[in-house]
Amino acid sequence: MQLYVVSAVCNVALWQAVFWSLAPKVNLWIFPSYNRLEKKLRLEMNRNVSSTTCSIILSLLSWYVFFCRPEVSPTHVEMDQPIVRLTVSIFLGHTVSEILAMAYQGTLLEEKAMLCHHVSSLFSGYVGVMRDGFPYFVVLFLMSELSTPFVSLRESLYFTGKVKSKAYTLNGYVMVVTFFLGRIAIIPHYWYHMYPHVVSGKIFQVGWDSAVTGIFLWTVLNVLNIYWFYRMLRGALKHLVNKKS
Repeated sequence: MQLYVVSAVCNVALWQAVFWSLAPKVNLWIFPSYNRLEKKLRLEMNRNVSSTTCSIILSLLSWYVFFCRPEVSPTHVEMDQPIVRLTVSIFLGHTVSEILAMAYQGTLLEEKAMLCHHVSSLFSGYVGVMRDGFPYFVVLFLMSELSTPFVSLRESLYFTGKVKSKAYTLNGYVMVVTFFLGRIAIIPHYWYHMYPHVVSGKIFQVGWDSAVTGIFLWTVLNVLNIYWFYRMLRGALKHLVNKKS
């Protein structure tokens, strides 16, 4: 367990370094107008670089486990999978770093939906690091990071005035598709396999924190994701209608 805790702490430092040192260089390389933006927007774009980098790592690891590690299955509950817990430690470290970045930026209390998402993720990440139960469902949770690079890129393109570019439009469509695959389509799959553990009481036997995460917090995240997907889909359809007109 100490290994995972140390990994989480090191990842806080790592993603803070990415946020403050690497992200400005990457943003300036991709978006020459980056330095002309106000500080609040530059920090937001730094968050986007950090989130994109972390989400790519999390997606590669979680989707690899899902497709290539058959021993991680929905029927195996109390099963220690080091690759899963180390992946969660990366996620937990980045979540803490993201909350710190929001505080630096002064948007911690302004972005209420995002703060709710991060607090839920913070507790879920803590449980994923400290507990060795439900690795399959932890992987499903991490697979949702598939859409994050495209969500982040869309925001950065918007800040730098690229709204009418082909890159913005194409990225928007890819964002909707990946968001659906990683965060919406997975909801019924999750509950189909989790329901037997809830009915049998197995999830409560593993620990109250696992039950809170697996039932309550997952539901909160589902509601947020459905709300965000609705807004994305509405925007995409509106763009298609306007383009056709």
